[in-house]
Amino acid sequence: MMQNLERYLKPDLYCESLDDLDLKKLYHDGYRLLLIDVDNTLASHGSFEADDYAQRAIKRARDIGFDCRIVSNAGHRRIKSYAESLRMPYTALANKPSVRAILDACADSGIQPKQSVMVGDQILTDVMSAHRAGALAVLVRPRARQEAVNVRFKRLIERWLFRHFKLGGTTDSPEYQNQNED
Repeated sequence: MMQNLERYLKPDLYCESLDDLDLKKLYHDGYRLLLIDVDNTLASHGSFEADDYAQRAIKRARDIGFDCRIVSNAGHRRIKSYAESLRMPYTALANKPSVRAILDACADSGIQPKQSVMVGDQILTDVMSAHRAGALAVLVRPRARQEAVNVRFKRLIERWLFRHFKLGGTTDSPEYQNQNED
């Protein structure tokens, strides 16, 4: 049973930030669609507009040749505003770990899930949905410490998963391990 869980919960790659993700290598390896979560991946939780970090990350991906799309569990009004600031297609209320939003984004772009990369900060939503859809799962360190209560609870579970599965070398990340222990 644990091996089945690990198959869905272990990220394929871990990066401290989007800046550390080797997009050129991913593109060279045949990946063409970059699906990105917003809260604590591109932005601090609750942001309505992209900051310089997000603008730079999306520009870098587009310059390499990636089709970029937002896939977020957050509400339509905020994600629409955020996506418009980046001129990106988006799916809000994605209900991750459901795969529907990922598969729909792949279908809309004409790119197969196996050529897609889902980037996010949560194992139980972003990583799990990527694996279930057949996409590459990239986990990034959360951008901010402030999070919704339900996310803080998930972080406790994720810290256990890090220790149990020794996920992708990420157990050495003190920023992640110490998150939300205040």
